[in-house]
Amino acid sequence: MLNSATPGVSVEEITKLPYSVAYIDTAMPAFIGYTELLPAGYNEPFRISSLLEYEQYFGKAKKENIQLKDVEGQGTTIIVPQVQFLMYYSLQMYFANGGGPCYIISVGDYTSGEVQLSSLETGLSKIDHKNVKEPILIIFPDAVSLTNESEFYDIYNQAIDKAKDDKKSRFVILDTYYGNSVTKSNNLTTIEAFRSNIDPTNYAAAYFPHLKTILNYTFDETKTPITHAGLQKAGQGSSLFYAGEIAALDELKRLASAEISTGSTDAYVLADLLDQGIAIAEEVNQAADAGDKKNALTEVIDEAKVVLEAIYDGIIDDFMIPDGFDENAPVFSGEFEALKTAILEVKDEKGDADGITLKNLESSNSALYNQVKKEIQSLKVVLPPSSAIAGAYGRIDSTRGVWKAPANVNISHVITPTEKISDNEQAALNIDDFGKSINAIRTFTGKGTLIWGARTLEGKDKNDEGKDNEWKYIHVRRYYNMLRQAIKEALDKFINEPNIPHTWLRAKTMLENFLHEQWMEGALAGSTPKEAYEVTVKGVDGTTTMNVDLKIALVRPAEFILLKFSHTLQQF
Repeated sequence: MLNSATPGVSVEEITKLPYSVAYIDTAMPAFIGYTELLPAGYNEPFRISSLLEYEQYFGKAKKENIQLKDVEGQGTTIIVPQVQFLMYYSLQMYFANGGGPCYIISVGDYTSGEVQLSSLETGLSKIDHKNVKEPILIIFPDAVSLTNESEFYDIYNQAIDKAKDDKKSRFVILDTYYGNSVTKSNNLTTIEAFRSNIDPTNYAAAYFPHLKTILNYTFDETKTPITHAGLQKAGQGSSLFYAGEIAALDELKRLASAEISTGSTDAYVLADLLDQGIAIAEEVNQAADAGDKKNALTEVIDEAKVVLEAIYDGIIDDFMIPDGFDENAPVFSGEFEALKTAILEVKDEKGDADGITLKNLESSNSALYNQVKKEIQSLKVVLPPSSAIAGAYGRIDSTRGVWKAPANVNISHVITPTEKISDNEQAALNIDDFGKSINAIRTFTGKGTLIWGARTLEGKDKNDEGKDNEWKYIHVRRYYNMLRQAIKEALDKFINEPNIPHTWLRAKTMLENFLHEQWMEGALAGSTPKEAYEVTVKGVDGTTTMNVDLKIALVRPAEFILLKFSHTLQQF
């Protein structure tokens, strides 16, 4: 500050750093799908930084209905819900794997009922350079829920076209429609159908298979009643369903008739046979649906118990068969036939928890409640891998750099892939005759679940001209996207600057400083800066154009490592 009271010269320092190139965030995903809540401006790209922030504005997962099924030999099991909306679970996987800030584009809430192609298309159209300037990873968590498989490929091809045409700064992470390779569609396996319908491009990468995560499904425990199916299928006749029990009662009746026909009946033998028949009926009654038919069976069982007690008490002791006895006729006043007839009337189409909320089941049947809770905890969410992969991209970019191939890195919150891939199977995925590489996710003993591929959807080694394919690796394409965007924004500062050698020198120095830093960090190949990059800046004579020419040597991964061993015998 000038001191006007003292004659002399005052010096004031003004901080003005030279122009520089700012590093652009390259792992900024845009998740397009359905959410629980719809905040103001929800249909525009909405930037968040954490899962807590997502929950604040967009809510959580849809609460699924609890569906139970009684299974022979296994007891009560829970049916895996057919989840339509996967956005919340996908965000959980994204942040768990190191993801940072991202954009959410909600195309509707859960009342939509099902995932619709038109809604996803509308969400995709919201990604433009007016709303989002950074290089973006495009992800559709709900695409696998599209009921029409052709629509699944359609939305991805539209995203690929956008990535290529939208100033070439977008990148798409693709899933396969099914999580295994054997499911067939139009006589094509999952991989064959994917390759037949997806366009080749170096602006996208695909991953396979799907992932069984450690996440639990969210169920409605307080409002929606449980649907609990018994062992009997709806509409199945009881004569077929209870065929074993009916046959057992017929055999007991035959043995009782045979015992009586001897003429020297042992009352305790008959009592034991009737007791077995009652036990069979009680087992049926225990699983039978509530209603008049179950009440009728209960009454027949009670009547049979009265007869049983009468035998033990000696009240009924004359079992002599009268003349003309038909061995197929009822004995014990028709108890066996009465039990059989009553069993043929009851159903086991509904379980004990049917029509009850899980909260109410806790007080009415604590044993079944605990079993259902255990089943819920054991049921794990299966997700397509794109969201977890996006998180891994972010983790690698922040810890190593976008130039590091996103492979040979662990995926967190995963129990196992839905399918185990062998070396031979991966070879067919990794390199395809048409270049549509699909990156495998594999589990290795002692290492966990790893991303085991780093190729784009144009991953063949040679291009159509027979030359080395420069864009077959994901990190090469993404790093180039980052450089182009970062350098473009840096050069914007020179617009309307004098088109003279002084300006050219400033621009060249700025770019060389940036590229030198990249080389020092390991992003560029070469043992010297001269081998790593070259920058030329000059004006075009007689015009207002300033030409900037960059040559860089990008690093490539050691995808295939060959070990050669040799030995020499010791000479004595």
